[in-house]
Amino acid sequence: MHFHLPKPLHGWREFAGEVGIIVIGVLIALGAEQLVEDLHWKHQLKEERAALDDEVGANWAAMSARQVIQPCVDRRLDDLALVFARHDKGEPLGLIGQIGRPGVWSGTHSALQMATADGSLAHMSFRDKSAYFGVAGSYDIFATSANEERESWRTLEALDGAADLDSQDWRDLRKAFRDAVDSNRVMKANLVFGKSGEWFNPFRSLPGLKPNRATLNLWMVKALCQPAVKR
Repeated sequence: MHFHLPKPLHGWREFAGEVGIIVIGVLIALGAEQLVEDLHWKHQLKEERAALDDEVGANWAAMSARQVIQPCVDRRLDDLALVFARHDKGEPLGLIGQIGRPGVWSGTHSALQMATADGSLAHMSFRDKSAYFGVAGSYDIFATSANEERESWRTLEALDGAADLDSQDWRDLRKAFRDAVDSNRVMKANLVFGKSGEWFNPFRSLPGLKPNRATLNLWMVKALCQPAVKR
């Protein structure tokens, strides 16, 4: 028995040409779709990177602000140690100004969360993703320590009304002072410009960041950096 393939109406050569045209058309359509998608993600990534870079700047501002006022924190803790020593001896405290406290600067993760949710991070290099997540993780650790430190200093501000303090208040103040000293040790060990400060390490691959000296204009920081105890 013999089988005969049906012949195309206009011949196999013409049929192959028509199939080729269809295939080429499909490939062109797919290529155009890919090009449109690439252009979309290029535009999307440009916007996301701008938002992420702004977020990095905000986190850096919060962390570097604390490092900028480190000398003021050290001096005020020395002042407070003197105040407690005088109180133990029943001597005049010698308070001549406000205690003050470290300023409040906060960062955010909203841009990183958005870039994760909309799939933008999937189109970034591993190096870029590591940099952004490294900054976010470092800021989280800092923020936890900074919040603990600020609570101690808010308690210490009660010394602005030292004449009204009772024995329980002084016990609370001593505990707050010990906590503030411990927090300061942690800050000094991890927030170091240009050296081995662990919390600043993720920022080293991101140039152009400058220390946040605007924190020196906050009222509580101004008080912190002014003399408060007569020596």
